[in-house]
Amino acid sequence: MKVVLGFIAAVVATYLFAAVSYSQLNLASLVEMGLVVDTGTRLKATVHDLGGLALIYLPIIAVGLLIAFGVARLVLIWVPQLRTIGYMLAGFVALYTVEYALGNVVASGTHPLHITMTTVGSLSQCIAGAIGGYVFVLMTRQTAEQ
Repeated sequence: MKVVLGFIAAVVATYLFAAVSYSQLNLASLVEMGLVVDTGTRLKATVHDLGGLALIYLPIIAVGLLIAFGVARLVLIWVPQLRTIGYMLAGFVALYTVEYALGNVVASGTHPLHITMTTVGSLSQCIAGAIGGYVFVLMTRQTAEQ
């Protein structure tokens, strides 16, 4: 049960960080264009994006992490001392793979998440996956030690 709850927490943490960074990086682009974006607008945009991305991006993140964590588990059988970095790396690579697939396979070269066209935007999504991996490790630590 801890593994299931840990996975759900990892997906939620990944999604929250990914969606918030998506929102804030989009707003940063507007600021670069000379528009003024106040705190209220930032909050409204973030809440809007959290809700708007949930129907499509959240399930994609869940599938990506499920595959990545499954592969990580198989690898970590031989190197259990690398559990933390293993799951963080798995989450990082999962989000990189999701972004690559969305941009190059599904959308034929366009980027559905515009921020992933930049290095910072792509890295923010990958970091979200690493955070999810870390949350998974924290939530399942006792299971791994038994």
